[in-house]
Amino acid sequence: MHERQLIFESVLPSELDPARFSKPVIDGIEQPLTVTCTNGETIVHNPKELKIAPSIKDDFDDDELLACAENLENVPPEILEKPKKTKERPNNPLFKYRRGVLSVSDLSAQIWCEQQLLYKFLYPFVLNDDGEIKRVDDKPHMLRGTSLHLERELEIQIKISIECKTREDSYGVRLLNMIQGINGILTWDKPNERYITREMPIFGNMYGGKLYFRGIIDEINYDPRTNQLEVVEFKTRASKTPPKPQQTYTHEVQVNIYRTLLDELIQGRVDKSLYFERYNLEPTTPLCDSVRNEYNERGFSNVDTLENAFDLLTKLAFQMPTITTNGAIEYILQTDATWKHRKEFHRDEHHLEQLLLKSEPFWLGTREPEGVDIEDAYKCNWCDYSDICQWREEKANEFARKKQRLN
Repeated sequence: MHERQLIFESVLPSELDPARFSKPVIDGIEQPLTVTCTNGETIVHNPKELKIAPSIKDDFDDDELLACAENLENVPPEILEKPKKTKERPNNPLFKYRRGVLSVSDLSAQIWCEQQLLYKFLYPFVLNDDGEIKRVDDKPHMLRGTSLHLERELEIQIKISIECKTREDSYGVRLLNMIQGINGILTWDKPNERYITREMPIFGNMYGGKLYFRGIIDEINYDPRTNQLEVVEFKTRASKTPPKPQQTYTHEVQVNIYRTLLDELIQGRVDKSLYFERYNLEPTTPLCDSVRNEYNERGFSNVDTLENAFDLLTKLAFQMPTITTNGAIEYILQTDATWKHRKEFHRDEHHLEQLLLKSEPFWLGTREPEGVDIEDAYKCNWCDYSDICQWREEKANEFARKKQRLN
């Protein structure tokens, strides 16, 4: 490619930044958050000092309290009544832990071990051997994998920050990244070279199901010679040993979900109203000047609202000449990026649809979580929750009862 692509990042005001929910809270008190960087450096983020506004008087004399009590009958009842919630969310894992939208990696984690996934929701922070509170997934190899993902992304892209004022602005930036990637495929004019775009956002509810997904496709490449799209998932390995079939299987499921979501977008099978409902967005809210200006500078005029941006996305996607026919996983070694292993595979639509039907009841709260089968018990050796796992304890007791009956 002659020039690097642009990818946009939204910068939200602190009160709207989702990161404010990511710090550990114990007994109502925000705890220091310890993060280990890829270079081994440890950084401790201490909670900000709580500021209390001095404007409310908290010491009243008896006469003041009596006067207040006598005046209660003159207070309009609507002021005394507790305001009713405008919209109640179902009390199931889908809305309780994910606010109605699952990440594609949630399904992969569910396939690996459903019981472990639930524990991560309940106990996202653990104490390490040094007594530090750490996020379960902030392990050195995971942080290194994130760093390598970023390096790979920046090989062909330049990040640009856009100041946003509302959540609608932030989602307008996400749609702009999708529009840029799809428009790049539509306008590609080099018949003998592949077009590659990375970090493509995607969303939707496959097959009209009850689960709504969001995710980031690591790579989409378009081959103009065959008029085919390929979805590639990028994974890192701590060693050169090939991944176990159970690991490869979860990775293949991820790719197949991405391909299906992308295909449904291309075929115009994305429900616009459901998108705004699940993300709790106001489609007609005007986008701020900084976001509108970026659309204009990229050649997309008349995008004033999030709904305008969504309509532009679906219009461009519908013009794409092909659906995704290929999928692949690329593994690289964390300590040596020159070592690579690539696996290509075919899509099994029937299997994916059956997998979603099996997964739905857990998220909708109609069945309890299930742990691993006995043949996959090796997974427990790397689980942070093995000491408290109820599923593991029940299986051990079940095995002891069977053994006792046989004896």
